[in-house]
Amino acid sequence: MLSSAQLHLIEQQKLKLSLIMVITLMIWGLVFNEITESNIIELDAGSYIISGLISLITIYVSRLQNKPSSKSYPLGYTGFVPILNLIRSFMIILICLKSIAESIGDIISGPKQTEHAIVFLYAGVTLVINCFSFFIINQSAKKTKSEILKMDAVEWRIDIFSNLAIIISFLISYVLLKHHYSTLSNHIDPVFCILLSVIMCISPIKLFTKNMKKLAVSSVDEKTQKEIISGFNAQLPNVTEFSPYFTIIDMAGILWVEIRINPVHKNELSVSTLKEWELKGKEILDNINSNHHLTFRLN
Repeated sequence: MLSSAQLHLIEQQKLKLSLIMVITLMIWGLVFNEITESNIIELDAGSYIISGLISLITIYVSRLQNKPSSKSYPLGYTGFVPILNLIRSFMIILICLKSIAESIGDIISGPKQTEHAIVFLYAGVTLVINCFSFFIINQSAKKTKSEILKMDAVEWRIDIFSNLAIIISFLISYVLLKHHYSTLSNHIDPVFCILLSVIMCISPIKLFTKNMKKLAVSSVDEKTQKEIISGFNAQLPNVTEFSPYFTIIDMAGILWVEIRINPVHKNELSVSTLKEWELKGKEILDNINSNHHLTFRLN
């Protein structure tokens, strides 16, 4: 079984690979966005620009999440992960809404002539790069169980779907053009761009909702609460002598446990004893949730 340091190293390597692929596709998309006026290619190129910026932040957050807690961040840095995923989901939704608005405008004003050869070249090469990136990132996400890599794999899956939709839509457009339905052929691009944008929004909206819940402060379920209390009672029986009161909540995916104890006299407990309890308590919590924060408080 890989250690946390090894898992983090794999995560960092794959995020850097993902960034390189995104930058490649961003340059590829910007070039083709200049030589064609396709709504779908503009949607694709725009998403890669945002993905490139977010990928840089993702690498930084990946490094942050494994830092120990500090005075400024007593609960550690793990909470940055759902915030990052929230931003990524939100940016994808915004790009899709922008594309829908522009495509509707094109339909009303009259769509431009479709350049099939250029679009097929763009979509074909992009599909190969996306499939390669998704396979590598998805395998690593399963291996490391990294939430950041899981989100990255979702984005690559969306991009694959986007490329397939581009190829199918322009294949239909090409067939219509060959049968002399040029006006209808030119409408395929904006119409499919609207449909693609709507479908692309589904997964980010679900992830947006999921990460909003993660950022909320909530009580843990009864089973987890009982597991924590029974673990402390069994492995730290000395704590029960001081009538402990457990406060257990979930803060952005971090298990926050505060134990209030009631010694008759303050000098009944030494600093070293509390330190020993804290170390043992962290071992107990590690078996329940690796992301946790434990404090003992004297009443």
